[in-house]
Amino acid sequence: MSVEKHRNVSVVTGARADSVAAGVGAGLIVQLLAAAACFLGAWVLPYRFPDLEPVYRQLLIVGGLFLLTLAALTLKFRRRLTQIAMRLGFESRLLLPREGLVYLAMMLVIAVAALTGGNPDTGNMLLLVFGLMAGPFVVNGWIVVLMLLKLQVERTAPEVAEAGAIFRVAISISNLRPLLSSHLLLVNDQLSGPGGDQHPQVLFMKISPGERRTAEYQLRIATRGIYSLGPLKVSSQFPLGIGEKHQTFQLQQSLVIYPAPARLLSGWRLREDELAAAAHSRMRTHGAAEDEFYGIREYRAGDNHRAVHWRSSARTGQLMVREQRPVRRAELVILLDLFAETEAAVQELELAVSFTSALCLHSSAQSAWQLQRICIAGAQYVRVEPAGTAAFREAALKSLADCQASPAPRLEQLLGEGLRAGRGRRVILLLTPRPATVRSELQRLAAGGQTGVSGSGITIMSTEHSELLRYCAPPLQLEIAAAGAV
Repeated sequence: MSVEKHRNVSVVTGARADSVAAGVGAGLIVQLLAAAACFLGAWVLPYRFPDLEPVYRQLLIVGGLFLLTLAALTLKFRRRLTQIAMRLGFESRLLLPREGLVYLAMMLVIAVAALTGGNPDTGNMLLLVFGLMAGPFVVNGWIVVLMLLKLQVERTAPEVAEAGAIFRVAISISNLRPLLSSHLLLVNDQLSGPGGDQHPQVLFMKISPGERRTAEYQLRIATRGIYSLGPLKVSSQFPLGIGEKHQTFQLQQSLVIYPAPARLLSGWRLREDELAAAAHSRMRTHGAAEDEFYGIREYRAGDNHRAVHWRSSARTGQLMVREQRPVRRAELVILLDLFAETEAAVQELELAVSFTSALCLHSSAQSAWQLQRICIAGAQYVRVEPAGTAAFREAALKSLADCQASPAPRLEQLLGEGLRAGRGRRVILLLTPRPATVRSELQRLAAGGQTGVSGSGITIMSTEHSELLRYCAPPLQLEIAAAGAV
């Protein structure tokens, strides 16, 4: 946990759920006090008023038991009742923290002693002490309500981040009141997702009337996935700390944590050149060599007359031809098989996901190939195709962030995707933890007369660490997780 201090602002980052202060709702306190008053009345009134009918004493006892039962149900289903209240729009609650409960217990002891004391003078003095204690209790309740009136809260957070990277989330509060300042505002944010729940906190010391203040907290999420930020809870115990009021702001936001990319080694550079060369060799063998347009130049002796560009020739007054050059870049299709039956196997697949993420980021104009398609078979089957370089990369990384391993992925559909990808200059790379099963499945398809299986050109690569570490270095958080497992 780290603490950053600014002017009138204290930021506590990385707080967990157990660091959030616990309190008891004011409604529960009222129910318990009413039950105590019923039992106290049933005990005291017969002594003070001997002519009182017994039925009134019985009614007080029944009322006390009913209120106690209601308080027990409220305490048991407190979380559920809070969710229902938030759905109905009741997003503000009064609580009593531990200090307030102790203070209230002292008041009750003094009140009971004053009512049951034998000496009238002593009883009157105790009632005076009770009144002196009740005054600050009530005033604190009014002030703590005023602290949260007319506040506007905003959160600014990135939509995407990389696993293991530190990023900042900004919380802004505007005090829209014209006269009264807000003091000691504690903001509790909530982050939930595959890596567990976190409750970062930000403390604003003072926000003057009409002023807007901003504080930031830092987050570092080690597990990839889709996370949810929100809701925000703003609370205050100012000035005495014996009463607390909080208000919930439904600021929900989705946060995508991309997998941290592995670092590609020189072994992969050699392997990708081999794969690209093999793709071009297959293309020439099948007579499917392709050329791409390079530019327009002047006609030279021996040029093909079909390459003459007549529009440019008419504009320049001399014969111009289109220049074509062979396509040198191969197209890469990645097939990722996320088969896992144990938790250890699931963790081992994380390196394969990081390796695939590195291939997505590595695909550029300087690489030997261009990433053309990604298919992921896991708990769900996902297929990502390009609709523009930036959009394709974003969609591919988001799919890698959200993919989950499964004991029964759709292997046949994944292999069918690779077979339909075509040969040409495409490199089909299949990453799988069960290469023997994949090869036998391809042989079965070939024996069944599946078209194109024998020359499919699918390159099968095992996702075992010993194999992948020849081509990439794992990201830092995977190394830390592996060291912790040992």
